[in-house]
Amino acid sequence: MDISSDDNDGDHSSNWEQDGSDDSDSNNSISDGPIGVHPTNNTNYTLSFSHERQLSDIHSGPQDVDYDISFQEVHPSAGWITRTCEPPIQRSLRLQHEGGETIYTIYRPFSSKEELGLSYWLHESGLSKTKIDAFLKSDYVKAHPLSYKTSKALHSRIEEIAYTGPEWKFQLLVPSYGTPIGTVEFLYRNPMEVIQYLFSRPALAESMEYEPKRIYRDESKEERLYSEMSTGDWWWRVQNTLPEGATVVPVILGSDSTHLTQFGGGKKAWPVYLTIGNVSSRVRNRPSQRAWMVVAYIPVVKFSDGADIQGTLANRLYHQCMELVFSPLIEAGVAGTTIVDSKGKARNCYPRIAAHLADHPEQALVNVAAAYNSPVTTASYHNLGDPHPHPPRTRKWILEQIHSVCGEVDPADIKSYQKAARARGLNGVHKPYWRNLPGYQPELCACPDILHGVIRFWRDHVLKWSLYLTGENEYDARLKAIQPVVGYKHFRGGIKHLSQWTGREDRELQRVHVALVSGCQKITPKTMRNLRAFHDFLYLVQYRYHSTKTLTYLRDALQEFHNTKDEYIRLGARKSVRGQSHFNIPKLSGLSSFGIHIPELGTSPQFSTEIIESNHRTLVKYLYTFTNRKGFLAQMCQRLDRSERLLHQAEAIDWYKRTRQQQQLEAAFASYSPGFRRIAMDRYQEALQPPTKPSRHSITSHLQLSGTPYRTKETLWNIALEYKILGLSVAVHDFLKANQEPGEGHDAIRVRYVDVWTKLRIQASDIQDEDNVSQCHTVEAVPPSDSLPYGRCHCVLVHDTGDAATVGIAGYRVAQVRLIFKISLHDPLGSMHNMFLAYVQYFSQPKQTPDKNINMYTVSREDRRGIRAGVVVPLDSIVRFVQLVPKFGATIHPNLTAENSADVCRDFYINSFADKEIYQAVW
Repeated sequence: MDISSDDNDGDHSSNWEQDGSDDSDSNNSISDGPIGVHPTNNTNYTLSFSHERQLSDIHSGPQDVDYDISFQEVHPSAGWITRTCEPPIQRSLRLQHEGGETIYTIYRPFSSKEELGLSYWLHESGLSKTKIDAFLKSDYVKAHPLSYKTSKALHSRIEEIAYTGPEWKFQLLVPSYGTPIGTVEFLYRNPMEVIQYLFSRPALAESMEYEPKRIYRDESKEERLYSEMSTGDWWWRVQNTLPEGATVVPVILGSDSTHLTQFGGGKKAWPVYLTIGNVSSRVRNRPSQRAWMVVAYIPVVKFSDGADIQGTLANRLYHQCMELVFSPLIEAGVAGTTIVDSKGKARNCYPRIAAHLADHPEQALVNVAAAYNSPVTTASYHNLGDPHPHPPRTRKWILEQIHSVCGEVDPADIKSYQKAARARGLNGVHKPYWRNLPGYQPELCACPDILHGVIRFWRDHVLKWSLYLTGENEYDARLKAIQPVVGYKHFRGGIKHLSQWTGREDRELQRVHVALVSGCQKITPKTMRNLRAFHDFLYLVQYRYHSTKTLTYLRDALQEFHNTKDEYIRLGARKSVRGQSHFNIPKLSGLSSFGIHIPELGTSPQFSTEIIESNHRTLVKYLYTFTNRKGFLAQMCQRLDRSERLLHQAEAIDWYKRTRQQQQLEAAFASYSPGFRRIAMDRYQEALQPPTKPSRHSITSHLQLSGTPYRTKETLWNIALEYKILGLSVAVHDFLKANQEPGEGHDAIRVRYVDVWTKLRIQASDIQDEDNVSQCHTVEAVPPSDSLPYGRCHCVLVHDTGDAATVGIAGYRVAQVRLIFKISLHDPLGSMHNMFLAYVQYFSQPKQTPDKNINMYTVSREDRRGIRAGVVVPLDSIVRFVQLVPKFGATIHPNLTAENSADVCRDFYINSFADKEIYQAVW
């Protein structure tokens, strides 16, 4: 039973029922295994470490930013290994087996692999204690006895697992200010224990980075590249302030209060999460890797004091709790501390809080900003709409303002203090939790947030302004007429009556919004430029890799938005507030932070609060369902601790088996030469991979068809009738004749029958990272029917000339795919026998430059005397999916629907916002 929910990572997944595992483990002494540590001799380490140079000779960490790289600098005095010692995971297994027994098992405290797997299932199944007890009394369990007989005994077994992770602490807290209603229970963990545990996990070992680096496009160093935190300036700058050989540990926090119940109840939790920037973002933010851990639950407290100071009291309690939790980082951040990684390599580490993922209100809380003030700059309410960024809200500036207010008003006089504080842009907190933390930079730690800062700004403002100009009915009519695409949400009912609106709806609308409103009567050219600029900015901030050049694009897009936003006021879309029309919107002022933050800490998707929303589901709300709703936080912590122990045991067993196998291989190949040894090891690992039976036809590395065709062994004539393609036979004959090899006979161009598919899957390489694939698109070529009079046929880019570039549309033609098929010829030896083809209808060649204002390429239908001619092309000449959006004009034609718009309309935009990959490719 696989207890890991890993996303095909393979290397670190834990499988209780793994076929290749040695079932004799449960019967062997621990000294027979790879750990090689007998319980009576805990200093005998038999794990062999690779011969690595110590101190300044060591440069470790993945080089995963390999897009177009030809030059990089690694900090010369970072991440040195001071010594090697027993790996923490090995220590936990050794401790697990210390005692007087003569027989040991890696599954202890459980008796076998099967019992451990069953125990995990019972714990995570959601069964109540009563039902677990009933199961344990069943005849099946009696026939297969377990080492425990009740749910209580099961929980006791789990708590016996030797766990090297952080332990929960409980404290009855007395707020420094105010009178709370009831007791204040505070549960938290030592952040240093969390950091040490993350360092020690083998599953994260290959994704760890210990050194900052500067990556450039080439040796000229003119164009800098940014991706992970290690590529930003902040890490390099902090490294320069530390002793030689030190390792920076960028601590990343995330927090947000959340409702625990869907309908009523009023139960809330306020978790604080922690992870480290040493783990690459791809792994760090993948829920299955468990790189985020809950470090505290901030108490959600009501006070009996006056309503006008409730907010300030809650804010002060938040900082009081955070100071208690993170005070261990002060000494470690100043003097350093030794941390051992999963391979037993010790480093002198300096933890520094680098980032805090939070929505706008919580950013203001952390950075002591008053309402309607920027949490990252000194901008006040009347400056929030300024096009230029204001000076940063630095640690020095905040503490000076607090000192000034404290000199005027006693902080104990909360009502007077908060009034004086608000006059200076502060929120009433006079002791920020971070005031003594080394290296804390509030202007950088409050990360600009894509979800709440950009996407929600789009929904709350840009979309509303657009709807005012287009009219809700016109907007819905256009939206409903867009051709459906597999994987894209189709708004069959429009958005006017949407009852539930999530981030998914935002993203789906952003795909088509710009092309959709183009041409409307009240959408002026200036408005169009504004919408295009904002959507450019929206998509650019979501890049996983940035360069000096793309950051210029980002800043230019934001500047263009500011330059043209007054058009909304002129047209009446931006309503006046108290008789004044302005753009003093807090989230608007935060947009300029992206261009500053990315060069400092890396690209923005790794800091999105969507990560926090995901953590809420798995680390908070799910745990709440197992409680009795009374004193639930303590119960949640207890259950989380048990789950972490079980997963830790799984990871330890996986490490045990992989290490043992590796040592056995090294012993078997010890007599070989180093070169042959590497080859033998690689081939052995390949042989271990299970054979896979392809379920699809792979045309190329990026094109796939389903294993079962829609039609098999059909004549061309029948397919032409079903698909209503009158010129199909002629087009196929012309293609075969044009591509016939010299010397081939007449049978080599005579078609015997065809197989037909209705869907083609396209998954090209990522534009920015060729080692990864982009989003998968499904191109449909569905024949006409009663419900689809024109069928449903999507559009693609077809390779037209040899000089086509990776980015842009030069060298490509836009075509609608009408038929996907494979031909079987009468001559089976013909060069085109069993060739995969597509019948497509080309659109006009797009102009060299996109349309003004909207900045999209346009294409038109190519009709010859009212007949749309098509051609046959090799299927592998199709490069990528593109979405065409009709040019609807001033008002949409009432007869246009989702079923006919792609075939009835003549002129179209090539939608560059269809998704983030297409945005980068069709530029």
